[in-house]
Amino acid sequence: MSTHQPLKYFYQNTKLEKREIDLVICHVLKINTAELFIWNKQLEESQMNQILEFIKQRENGKPLAYITGHKEFWTLDLIVNEHTLIPRPETELIIETVLELTDDSFGGNILDLGTGTGAIALSIAKERPHSQVTAIDFSNDCVEIARKNQIHNQVHNAKFLQSNWFSNLDNKQFDIIVSNPPYVEENDPHLQDLKYEPITALTSPNQGFKDLFQIISEARNHLKPNGYLILEHGYNQHQRVADYMHKNNYSDVKTLKDLALIPRVTMGRV
Repeated sequence: MSTHQPLKYFYQNTKLEKREIDLVICHVLKINTAELFIWNKQLEESQMNQILEFIKQRENGKPLAYITGHKEFWTLDLIVNEHTLIPRPETELIIETVLELTDDSFGGNILDLGTGTGAIALSIAKERPHSQVTAIDFSNDCVEIARKNQIHNQVHNAKFLQSNWFSNLDNKQFDIIVSNPPYVEENDPHLQDLKYEPITALTSPNQGFKDLFQIISEARNHLKPNGYLILEHGYNQHQRVADYMHKNNYSDVKTLKDLALIPRVTMGRV
């Protein structure tokens, strides 16, 4: 069997986009997309079966990142699994905001709350190599994955700890605190589309505001004077987040929009 015939079969017998099929094939064959373009070897039966199985999983809604075990974010290649939330492009707005607040020589301390894969923490640490980034997650599985991503992406100025928000940080203070916490309502109908991802990393009580409000109220004790709190939130949550920041005496409160012009990040200063 020539390789061209089965590859053509994959593309013609699925509703998946060609890009996704290419990534599945590359994952199974352990090659990159450039190598796939010139691939002229015969596929083994086991490879054929594995590709078909992964395509079936993707057609049934399993995220491609969980199939390949990897997700690109900012400049990083991140290891992901079903214990971790899949990093979204809109979250890169947090990194952009931190970079605008600092310069290449910035040597301060940054805290990332609910780090998951380590996407935010490692991206900032790599862009600001003189800083010290601390990242926490209540899930030991996430902390383990984040540490693997630190090694995989050769980032040296970050450390990962298990903590339920600020509980294991003692009185340590930071120049900047960032977080993409759970903020989806527990009865949100869109959760069905996210059924493969860890529910604890997605949902929060009190209409999605419990964790956001807890971070806002407790972060003041861990921010240095003039320190910034930067939070991601849902498309319709920015006003209540901003109001709660004002209520907790943050200054310079403002909301930033992502590339889709959706209010995505709100920040304030103590």
